[in-house]
Amino acid sequence: MIHIEQVNSHITIQDLGRAGVAHLGIPIGGAIDKQALLLANRLMANPDNSAALEFSAGEFSLRFETNTWVALCGGHFDASINNRPLWNGWRGKVNKGETLHVRGPKKGMYGYLAIMGGIACETLLKGKGTDITNQFGGHHGRYLRAGDNLNIEKIECNNFSRPIGAVQRVNDGILRALPGPELPLFSPSSKKAFWHTSWKVSNQSNRMGTRLDGHPLATETDINLRSHGVMPGVVQVPPNGQPIVLMADAQTTGGYPRIACVIAADLWKVAQTRPGQALIFQHITPSQAQSANYEWQQYHYRLARAMDGS
Repeated sequence: MIHIEQVNSHITIQDLGRAGVAHLGIPIGGAIDKQALLLANRLMANPDNSAALEFSAGEFSLRFETNTWVALCGGHFDASINNRPLWNGWRGKVNKGETLHVRGPKKGMYGYLAIMGGIACETLLKGKGTDITNQFGGHHGRYLRAGDNLNIEKIECNNFSRPIGAVQRVNDGILRALPGPELPLFSPSSKKAFWHTSWKVSNQSNRMGTRLDGHPLATETDINLRSHGVMPGVVQVPPNGQPIVLMADAQTTGGYPRIACVIAADLWKVAQTRPGQALIFQHITPSQAQSANYEWQQYHYRLARAMDGS
């Protein structure tokens, strides 16, 4: 069991989200930086969809009531286990009765803490007067609070031979994107501005969408679109001309023109970019998008090879 001792951060329990439910009007949800969650779970030898903690700026402390291992990935947070450092991108051992303290981030926006076996979401204990059984993530959940207790999934193997880490990929601020259905409707100057100027992340961004500030975009004529399906990565342009990149908790339908779609392989960059920092869109082809996914497959393959026998 894990006891949350102190919280000054927004912490939720996230997995990879709800696949195949968009037609019901339910957002996909899940981790906003799915690549960081995947990495943390693979360092733990957990199933990819195991639930872990997602957190943003601030600090918190967890007390562990059992021996286990944890992995910290995503934004660059400072972490220590009873004053022993837990490095970003690494897994480390936690002994029964020890406390993990996390503070930050120095870089990025969201951190992920995976626990060996994953968090047992179906058997969460009661918090302070609130039954939080099966209430996690973005659809039914709430932020975790001091006093909450979390159970860990039982597994047969309960130890690793050593700590191990991975070099996390660098956020270069370049978002590879495919053209959206309504791109031809935008004026030539707007299309040029979208692809060839930088955009600053607005402080109005959240898990539903990342708002960008820059040259206002406009269609050549007024258009009236019917509602259409949208998903994380779609770049919509509302009437004020400032693009919005839809994120994990985005709605499933929309009526704003879709100028582009950020590929899944780069959506983590949007999540980890702070307000005021710049992003730029790069026009690519479907075959280049497939190559980008292959890059991630090779990254995880090399990690698995490095972890053999660990």
